[in-house]
Amino acid sequence: MEEKEKFTIIDKAFEVRYFQRPKKSIINQFILIFLIIIIIFALLLAIIGNLLHKNKKLNQRRIKGEKRKRFNKIKNILNSSLFQTKNLFLYKNDEFINITKNLIHISYSLDNKETFPTLVSMTSGLENNNFKENLIVYHLLFSFDYNTSNIDIFESLKENYEVKINYYIIPQIFNNLRKWTDGTDCVYYKIMLPLMFPDLKRIIYLDSDTLIKKDIWEMYNYPFNNNYILGHPFFTPEAVDRFNINATHYINGGCLLFNIEKIRKDKKDVELLQFTIKKNNNLRFREQDSINYILYPKIGFLPLKYGMYMIPTKKKFKHLATKHIRFPLNLTEGYEAIEDPAVVHFSCCWPKIWNIATKNAFKHNELCIRYQKEFFYYANKTKYYSLILNLLYYKRKLN
Repeated sequence: MEEKEKFTIIDKAFEVRYFQRPKKSIINQFILIFLIIIIIFALLLAIIGNLLHKNKKLNQRRIKGEKRKRFNKIKNILNSSLFQTKNLFLYKNDEFINITKNLIHISYSLDNKETFPTLVSMTSGLENNNFKENLIVYHLLFSFDYNTSNIDIFESLKENYEVKINYYIIPQIFNNLRKWTDGTDCVYYKIMLPLMFPDLKRIIYLDSDTLIKKDIWEMYNYPFNNNYILGHPFFTPEAVDRFNINATHYINGGCLLFNIEKIRKDKKDVELLQFTIKKNNNLRFREQDSINYILYPKIGFLPLKYGMYMIPTKKKFKHLATKHIRFPLNLTEGYEAIEDPAVVHFSCCWPKIWNIATKNAFKHNELCIRYQKEFFYYANKTKYYSLILNLLYYKRKLN
């Protein structure tokens, strides 16, 4: 029995040693396989991550390359002969001009529809200029499709005034951007001024719907106080909040004094153009938003008399100044600007001041009627008064 029990014990030990042990081996194999799978998965993740990183770098390089190509395209356009048009379109020799006078540089941007309003605005500036001391130099920025035969209209000013006028054709770099309701892209041209005039220190920009009622020399020389640009408060700043543009210094784009020397020095000129083209679809007021975004916080204010856009009554101005402006306005200054402005901007006048509909719409508003009479007073100083009367006032289509 002892021998038999001995073998029985040995058999059980053998069974435990050689038949139960493989179960642990199988578990270990599963663990090993699991670890191998994890290692392989980690390697795959590392490979995929590396490929994604390389792809991201390639995309960044591609985007940088596209940006570089776009910038070079813009740069080539700026350096192209299209911007060297002042000699091409000057019809008369300007050697008679006395360059020893103080030069006042004023720019307008326009298409064919704005020819006569611009002419009247230019005439008002010349009528009130101090010719003994100052010479106005007008820079007209035309749309690419402008009818250059109309240049004779502006050249006619030289028959009665001492003036220098330069003409420029702006290429189609803005034609795919958002436009005003009338379809023009002229609103964008003002941001080109620092790029176009590297020899100037400052320049006034005016919309075509303006009148210059006094000598503009004081406005032209108004101190910048280290600001890039000076303008007038925009009366609906709440509209820009959703675009993260600071509204405390937000200015209207229709009457501006550019410190183009400082803008160039701080390399804001190209940045302004690039931002306008790249972010255009996200901006509510197009180039006006670009100016206020890129040049902030170095944005200052002109005295209200130099182009605050037309407010029909003092009561209306008080309402706007107290309800819609986020910085204090001097009401006395505003009232004086309404009654006796140096520059009038008809931005808030719909229909426009030269339209007969304005006379009917504002027949009880003496200020609007007065400004309309003043517009045609200066129109009568040109050779084209009857044409302006028919085209702008009566809206007649002439053959």
